[in-house]
Amino acid sequence: MGGRIKEHGPLLLLLLSLFIVGLIIFSNFLSFMKIQAVVVDLLAENQHTQTIHAAGRMENHILQVKDELLALSKVPAVSTLGVESCSDTPHEWVSTTLDAFMRADKDGDIVACTSKRFSGFLGLNIKNKDYFTQPRDTGEPFIAGTFGQDISPQIIVSVPIFARARYTPLSRYGTHYLEEFNGTLFTIIDLDYLYNLYIHPYVRAGKNSFLFYDVATGETLLKSPDIEPYEVLKDKLPIGDELVVGFDTWGETIITSSEIILGSKRFRLIILTPLKEASEDMVSLQYRHLFSLFFILTVGIIMTVFLVRLFKSREEAQAKLRQASITLERYGIQGSLEEAKYADADVSLASGKVYLIKEEGENHAHELFISSLNKGYVGLGVIRENPAVFRERYNLEKTALIWMTKAKPADVPAETDIRGLYTLIAEFVQKNEKCVILLDRMDYLISENDFATVVRVLHSLNDLILHKDCIIILSVNPRLVSEAQLGALEAEAIDYYGKQLEKRVALSEKELGILRYINEQNVKNKLVTYGAITAQFKITKPTTRVRIQKLADLGLVRVEQVGRFKSLKVTSAGRRVLR
Repeated sequence: MGGRIKEHGPLLLLLLSLFIVGLIIFSNFLSFMKIQAVVVDLLAENQHTQTIHAAGRMENHILQVKDELLALSKVPAVSTLGVESCSDTPHEWVSTTLDAFMRADKDGDIVACTSKRFSGFLGLNIKNKDYFTQPRDTGEPFIAGTFGQDISPQIIVSVPIFARARYTPLSRYGTHYLEEFNGTLFTIIDLDYLYNLYIHPYVRAGKNSFLFYDVATGETLLKSPDIEPYEVLKDKLPIGDELVVGFDTWGETIITSSEIILGSKRFRLIILTPLKEASEDMVSLQYRHLFSLFFILTVGIIMTVFLVRLFKSREEAQAKLRQASITLERYGIQGSLEEAKYADADVSLASGKVYLIKEEGENHAHELFISSLNKGYVGLGVIRENPAVFRERYNLEKTALIWMTKAKPADVPAETDIRGLYTLIAEFVQKNEKCVILLDRMDYLISENDFATVVRVLHSLNDLILHKDCIIILSVNPRLVSEAQLGALEAEAIDYYGKQLEKRVALSEKELGILRYINEQNVKNKLVTYGAITAQFKITKPTTRVRIQKLADLGLVRVEQVGRFKSLKVTSAGRRVLR
């Protein structure tokens, strides 16, 4: 049963792919039949996303201003700002978000500003204003919205300033400090400015409208000219989560909202779009959906043709391979499991990999090959020495061996052409689900073949076993090949007994853990500092420096200066150690 499923697997995969393509086309056809409802849902979802985005950016803007004011309140020079400061903005203290601010002393008198547009406030007393009393009484930042007939809608952000006073109580613990209220820093954000930045891109005159109001008081801070204030409309606005509802005289309307939470203050942005005003968008979305359906149909037809042709080409290739399968038979090669072996290596090789063993006669590659045979792999050895001697040394009886010699002995398979060897190996891999291949003395094969051809065959071998339960072991004498040739071999295989393994053996578990942590953070594009290592592994700073220095000396990590910090990066050698 399993054999029949495997035999007809490609056909089943083709039928499944065609079924999925047909299902996608059918589902899109059904959605096209309900295009009106689909378009309305898309418009509502799009507006909902835009509302959340606009509100979120406004919230981030105001919170950024608050955070920058808090940072400035800690700068000692801010406490010395005087009236003359209004003529010259201290750019080194402010960012692009906070363009200007004012300072009130502890009695509520506005004594300094950083912009001439605030100069008219100098000398005013705000001791009875909530944006002065709240920071003074609570010690916390305060945000409030203001709206009146004579002023444009604004949001005021205020933070307290504290001065540190020294006092010495009757105790043996030394000098203590007490923070005293020393006034406030505050700024005024024009809501029209926030509207132009964040709401205007989503509101089109004559198409839709918006409301921005204080949730606690119900006061409308900003709105479109063609809509009533929130105080008038609050009973007509929907309470549930429906996005499309009947509204006042507008008929069916898309209504979306999002809250802005600033500490204890809550504001809400509402965008309203009558469906009758969204007809152009609906037509545009209908055309886009129609184009999408046409595109999916086209892709479906192309995929169907491609899968059919791919299936036919695979069948043709298999037929040709079956016709040419006399290759192994001609050499008398059969894959069989060994029952008794001598040598063994205390290692475990991963399937789907090509391993490179650099040695000058130590036979490490042979030991890895025998170890894999012991684990139930069917073996094919391509060796330079006499197969009879090799069999006797390792007590092999059933393992297939090919002798790399030009002598062409009558009773032993022999081959030196790298392309002919690939043909034999490919057929062997196809016929044996779990197999190990030994390519001994790659230096000899390089001397007998064009090196570019050898590299191309290695590329093909990597692709051949990538998703198979198969292992390929290469051995090479590094003294018999050039550095460039050795580098090309190393690029196509895992250097199992190379320098990287020696470095890994020299590392402690803690050092390996540090190397692995740095690599994981590098992959996530996160900054890794000495302090992060100290905190993550709960070690002292001197210990961190010693261990990082060892990894750097081994060439496994690189230390880079990033501003005030030293950033740690894993090198290519370090990543190879972690394989």
